[in-house]
Amino acid sequence: MKKFTPYFLALGLSVIFASCSSNEAEVIENNPENLLQSYTLKRDVTGAYSIDFNTTNNTDVTTVTNVDNSKEIILAETPQKTATKHSNDFSIENDHLKIGFFEANKGKRTNIYVEDENITFAKGITEFLNSYSITANGDGTYQLDFTVNDNVTTDFVYNEDINTYEVHLSNGESIIKEFSRQLNVNTNLDDLIRLNFVNHKYSAKSAEESLINKPKVIIEVMDSNNI
Repeated sequence: MKKFTPYFLALGLSVIFASCSSNEAEVIENNPENLLQSYTLKRDVTGAYSIDFNTTNNTDVTTVTNVDNSKEIILAETPQKTATKHSNDFSIENDHLKIGFFEANKGKRTNIYVEDENITFAKGITEFLNSYSITANGDGTYQLDFTVNDNVTTDFVYNEDINTYEVHLSNGESIIKEFSRQLNVNTNLDDLIRLNFVNHKYSAKSAEESLINKPKVIIEVMDSNNI
C-alpha cells in the first residue's frame, strides 16, 4: 500500500482549496450583489412625490435628468464605504413622472412610471385619496399603503381584463381610512406591476358617473437579458 508523504498531501490539499476558492470567486463574480436593496415610492398629502431607497454600503449613487425629463438613479460599486439610506424628491410635470434605477454591476433596470396631476392644478381628483406609498420588498412582492379622506368608501380588486390592481374610491360612509395590500407580480404575463386608483365621480347636472383613473403606477424590472 502506497503512503503519501506530508509534502504530497499538503500539495494535494493546496490544489483542492485553490480549486474551491476559484469556484467560489467565479460564483460571486457571476452573481453580483443587488446594489438596490429596497425602495418606497410615496405621494404625501400635499401631492408631492418622493422615493426613499436603501443600497449596500459600497454603492455610489448618481441622479441625472434625461432629455425626456425622466429621472435616472445610477448605482455603481465603489471600494469606499457609503451611506445606505437615500431619499429624493420629485415633481409631476405634464401629468407624468418617470423614475429609473440602473444597477451598473448587473445591468439591471427598474422603471417606475406615474401618471398623476400636479395637485396645484388638480380639481377634485384628490378629494378621495389622501396619500399612498408602494414599497418594493426583497422577495419580489410589493406593499401598497394608502390613506383616504373622510367619507370615502374603498374597494380593492384585481382587473384581469387589463392585468391591473384597482383601488376604487367613491363618496360614502366609512370609518376606515388607512389600508394596506400586498401586490404580486404575475410572472406568467409581463412581469409588471400595474396599479390604478379609480375615482368614481358623480355629476348632479348630468346624473352620470365618470371614472377618473389617477394616480396610475407601473413598475417594471428588467435584467441584462431583457433590456
